[in-house]
Amino acid sequence: MPQSTDLTKAYEDSEKINATDVPARTQLPFDLLHGKSKKTTKLLANSGFTEPMNGSNRWYDFEFTEPVFLNEIVVDEENYSTYNEFEFRWTLAQGGEVTQELSKKNDGSFRAPINQLVRQVSFKPPKKWLTQTKITRVQLVGFQIEELEDFIRLVARLDRYKSNVFSEANKAIENAEEANQKVTQAELDRDAINNEIAEANQKIADLNANIGRLSEQRQGLLDDITKREEAISTLDERRSQIQERITERTTEREGLAREVSELKQELRALEDDVNMFPTEIGAFVSQGGQNIRTYWKLAAVPIALMVIVTGLLVFNAANLTTVFDEVDGANIWSILITRIPYVIISTAIITASYKLARVFVTEIMRINQQRLNLSKISIVATDTSNTSQDGLTDLTDRELYELRTDLKMQLLRDHLKEYLSSDFRYQGKSTNNWARLLEKRKTPKASDLQDEETNEE
Repeated sequence: MPQSTDLTKAYEDSEKINATDVPARTQLPFDLLHGKSKKTTKLLANSGFTEPMNGSNRWYDFEFTEPVFLNEIVVDEENYSTYNEFEFRWTLAQGGEVTQELSKKNDGSFRAPINQLVRQVSFKPPKKWLTQTKITRVQLVGFQIEELEDFIRLVARLDRYKSNVFSEANKAIENAEEANQKVTQAELDRDAINNEIAEANQKIADLNANIGRLSEQRQGLLDDITKREEAISTLDERRSQIQERITERTTEREGLAREVSELKQELRALEDDVNMFPTEIGAFVSQGGQNIRTYWKLAAVPIALMVIVTGLLVFNAANLTTVFDEVDGANIWSILITRIPYVIISTAIITASYKLARVFVTEIMRINQQRLNLSKISIVATDTSNTSQDGLTDLTDRELYELRTDLKMQLLRDHLKEYLSSDFRYQGKSTNNWARLLEKRKTPKASDLQDEETNEE
């Protein structure tokens, strides 16, 4: 338990503080100021003069004959608003100067709290336009230097009493706080114990209520275990059967995978065979285009030469008509004879250029015609193959491929007969496809024979 505190001494010091008379703040005597005849000095409330001064934006100085402890300076005025600020300045007794700007207080005066030992104090009103302002009275509140020593001793004695009272009060407060903490902790412990008791009682009630329910659940779980054991036995049998099926399906899958692999290889080979002819056609067409561009470049030279020479002959022939006008007695036959070599050479150049250009142009037209023929062959082969195999559902893909290849080769052979000898024959597997397929159709299939035997029975 916390120890009790004796507050007798604290009460005695409090009584001493209440019984001590504190001297009231008074206005400083008018005699402590220099320049008593100045209008600014006469603004003091205890100067005996009541005439106000016009407010102007300048410093109003009050200088003391000796240092004084100035609590505050109060300036009463007229026509200054609350947002106007007076600037206050005071000189400290130990040296230095302090400046502060303050606005009007609620009582309608400008007050500057100083509470320092000063030698001079001043204030400066703000500048006002179109308004007649006045300074009516100034109050300097504080103590003289001889009163200050008594006041300091009084403050020291009151401070000592206050310290004693605070010390005893702090001890009492600490003991009270310690007691409050212990009481609070005890209440918390009591609440925790009550909560634990309530929880324990609730758990007991819940356990008693759960005994019957748990017994029913236990019986239900036992029944469920029996059913699940039977289901597990059935599932084991089904698992064995499924495992056997999986083994069979795995074997079948491996066989199918091998067949699929073989079929893929065969399909790849067939696709290569099918795409062989169109790929070569594309290469031929591309090479033909390159040759056409080359021939056009070569043909451009003789064509240009032929055009230039022809143009020279045509335009220079007109010069013969001016000979008779410029030369008197000119002989036309002599002129013609002199022009014969030029005409022969020009004719030879034009003839040679024409033949060369004709060769190149003829080759270009032949290549272009071959490209058109190959395109027609490809279109005819595709359309004829698709049309001819319509309805032949009993033919295999291999047989259809051989027939399609045979048709392409015959068309290609007919197209290339001008490059190959007339006795060329294709000796591949597709030579006698049609006869072989006709014989195959005449031979009945095993499935058809089996169907006929079934119908006879």
